[in-house]
Amino acid sequence: MTRAMALVAVLLLAGCASPVVTRVDASAPAPLPRAASFALAPLPEDIGPLPGQARDMVAAGLRQRGWSQVEQGDYLLAVTLAERPATITLAAGDDFGKPAGTLAPAADRSNNKGCARSDHRLTITLTERASGALVYAGSASEFHCKAALNDTLPHLVAAAVDRLDSGGGRVQFAREGVR
Repeated sequence: MTRAMALVAVLLLAGCASPVVTRVDASAPAPLPRAASFALAPLPEDIGPLPGQARDMVAAGLRQRGWSQVEQGDYLLAVTLAERPATITLAAGDDFGKPAGTLAPAADRSNNKGCARSDHRLTITLTERASGALVYAGSASEFHCKAALNDTLPHLVAAAVDRLDSGGGRVQFAREGVR
């Protein structure tokens, strides 16, 4: 009886011990300058504190990379933060309703190593102010069971900002943390 209970406890804890998989998807048509200036896109007034905190953390990451934050910067920085059920796939379509691609997959064995109830996603975009051209778009996301969005925010910011130097592409990496 004791061995059976111990086995059940080990199996239950195994889901919590699996690593957190961070998925990063970025696109940049051309390399970004090492140091440039940026301005912050305004946030809606009717949202909670987390989107503003996310934007401030991304701005701090850019400043640490040598970028300067000024009111009329070369680039406009926009940051979005979202949490959705992990069972939902977000797909993009064209103007005629035909599927054009997957924006965010549902949790499965290829992108998740354990329990997944929600998907935490941070997206950053840099738009050239003079031309209106999108020069960088990147998102970092993780599936979670118990972790709150504010707990995962520092990891999402670091992953998204780190891809600025790497240009485009998709990567996945595992980290230790609360699932």
